[in-house]
Amino acid sequence: MKSFVFRVRLRGRLSDADADRLYEGLGEEVAVEEGPKGAFVGFDRHADSFVEAVLDAVNEVVVLGFEPLAVEDELVSMADIAERCGRTRQSVSMLVSGRRGPGGFPRPVAGNVRSPLWHWADVAAWFEGQGGGEEFEDRLRTIASINGELANRALARDRPQELERIRRRLAG
Repeated sequence: MKSFVFRVRLRGRLSDADADRLYEGLGEEVAVEEGPKGAFVGFDRHADSFVEAVLDAVNEVVVLGFEPLAVEDELVSMADIAERCGRTRQSVSMLVSGRRGPGGFPRPVAGNVRSPLWHWADVAAWFEGQGGGEEFEDRLRTIASINGELANRALARDRPQELERIRRRLAG
């Protein structure tokens, strides 16, 4: 089994009692956080695949009475990227800066100038696109698909006619 790190954004704000319920109900080490983008539960799950890890976590959140809105991939540093790709940190730094490789390395999504962070899915997709032989699980499409279904669940509850109209218009 592999370890997968990701977080699930929840609808609404969390009370202390909600956070306690999440900690107790999930029965594992999770990180419950609240910030300007909403409430999140961070997971570090062991599973056979990324999709299984995420679907199990989302299901558990729903069973506890919370509404998941979206899944976000884990953030990685240059050191994390180097470890996962079997490269040195210096090699990754040169790819990031464009001093080596084809250029076009993904832009950081968080952190700061000294400690930038990337979504792992973006980095993995970039490496696969370079034809370097690395094979990574297609997390971008998996996350997009799960988030689409989560959005459809919310729309079906809030505005079912609009969801039906979208489905009819997009049906091929």
